[in-house]
Amino acid sequence: MKLLFNLQSMVGARTGIGFYTQHLVNALVKLQDVVDMAGFLGRHVMQDEQLLTWLSGVREIPLPATTPSKTLFAKNELKKIVRSIPSVYPLRHMFREWQVSKALKHYGQSGFIYHEPNYIPIKYSGKMVITIHDLSHIRYSEFHPPERVAFMNRHLKLAVDRADFIVTVSAFVRDEILDVFSVSSEKIVVTHLGTDMAFHPRSEIETFDTLRRFNLSYRGFVLSVGTLEPRKNLERLLAAYSALPEGVRLAYPLVLAGGGGWKDSDLQRQIQHMELRGEVIRTGYLPRAQILDLYASAAVFVYPSIYEGFGLPVLEGFASGTPVLTSNVTSMPEVSAGAAIEVNPLSVDEIRYALLNLLDDAALRSRHIQLGFDRAKAFTWAKCAEQTMAVYKQLG
Repeated sequence: MKLLFNLQSMVGARTGIGFYTQHLVNALVKLQDVVDMAGFLGRHVMQDEQLLTWLSGVREIPLPATTPSKTLFAKNELKKIVRSIPSVYPLRHMFREWQVSKALKHYGQSGFIYHEPNYIPIKYSGKMVITIHDLSHIRYSEFHPPERVAFMNRHLKLAVDRADFIVTVSAFVRDEILDVFSVSSEKIVVTHLGTDMAFHPRSEIETFDTLRRFNLSYRGFVLSVGTLEPRKNLERLLAAYSALPEGVRLAYPLVLAGGGGWKDSDLQRQIQHMELRGEVIRTGYLPRAQILDLYASAAVFVYPSIYEGFGLPVLEGFASGTPVLTSNVTSMPEVSAGAAIEVNPLSVDEIRYALLNLLDDAALRSRHIQLGFDRAKAFTWAKCAEQTMAVYKQLG
């Protein structure tokens, strides 16, 4: 089997799609069925030993972990300006496609199966697989910049039609695709994501340096991880947390780990008020090692997202030995299967009540820690790679 991947999402400060690409590719190279693999970054294509060397040395580039500096603020403002320019998304895509199409021509002619892990593929003459992670740009278009929505609406249908197979990360998203697009169910294959082995329980001593940096105590805080954006439902989480008894808020500050996102101005102001009262600690985007420490030392991990294609942070909380509170909508129940406390994400009262119960009841926390451990074992990247390989094999 000869495989070709777009590796662009692995560069820089990675988000979910970048980690998906990284884990999938690393798991695939271990399979005997793979006889050749190539990956491209723009028009630069790596193959064989060069690719393996790059994969072994790839590191994420963290953004500043503290409150944004003037430089970071300026960069964020520049991003907003760029996003507001008409046609910026299609122009960027056209430029990238022009850059790499010639470089990939040889691979299409040589029988390489091209897997695009990030929705929209580059023009390619050979067999093609794409991964669709969710359809939030359709279901909740208000959660995305208008230019991104327009770009996805313009190109995703064509990508669905062009692809030989569509890989998606949950049965929920498979059903979404079938509902939105005219496509055969036989063309869509569900491959659940895996548990990153780096997420596991850690002792107070192991997490000491990270906790000291943010003046936190072991099992003495509530953790939320994710970009500060509307889809993550942080405004309702903040309202629910604010409604907890004062003594609980003093004992368990709310830690928000994640960088600023699109349309986050109102949320940032709300956070600032709570920071002044000492109830919220905002870390910014953190290096992976510190995220691992926070997951493993929180009293509760809260992920009340409104819409997720998979909800990988839920799995990360399970594997870290921390009880999880998440939403009862979209893909989260499929991942959780009752191992987390599941609530209506639109109900501030339900979020508050469940959070208070977990913080007040040590036995309830212990029960959900064990349920989470057991559930996390069902998801591995090796299994994801094997299921994806089965898709490739259908293409010869």
